[in-house]
Amino acid sequence: MRQQYIMTKRTGILIGFLALAIASRFFILAGPAWANFSPMASMALFAGTYFSNRLQAISWTLIALWFSNLLLNNLLYTEFFPSFSFGFDGVHMGIFALISLLGSINAQKSMNITRFVGSNLTAALGFFMLSNFAVWFASEIAYPKNFQGLLSCYTAGLPFLKNSLLSQFLFSGLFFGAFESLKVRIPALR
Repeated sequence: MRQQYIMTKRTGILIGFLALAIASRFFILAGPAWANFSPMASMALFAGTYFSNRLQAISWTLIALWFSNLLLNNLLYTEFFPSFSFGFDGVHMGIFALISLLGSINAQKSMNITRFVGSNLTAALGFFMLSNFAVWFASEIAYPKNFQGLLSCYTAGLPFLKNSLLSQFLFSGLFFGAFESLKVRIPALR
């Protein structure tokens, strides 16, 4: 007998939050001042915290990232992707999978303000450190392969860190706060 997968109300609502995160990536349309103001790290942390298992959390995170990359790369970033982009970015997908795993640690413990702030700082700063390291490591021209080149790469990324931190706390506050509020009202979400 074939087993059917029935989506629970909880899973459906969680996927709805991920859809909101995808739509929110289009804040970049407001102008360059919004660069790196993105919900994706918050969404990955949220998915890791609230999906019932790690594989589900990582899978939905990567699907949301892939789909939003597919849209953005082919509709908005055509100067960087002159031919069709399939939206796959192994480095960033790996980083967001790690952020989902960080969220799954939250799921094992009760959430409090210290854990909320700590996990969000870890997500935002971890993304900054790992993504800029990848830029430095993969760069053929921009940064020399020495400590000074690595520092130059991190320095060049600093202007983007402010929006990453702001969006991390804003979107995490919205996602976590809204879901916790819904859990109080809808028993099936607990």
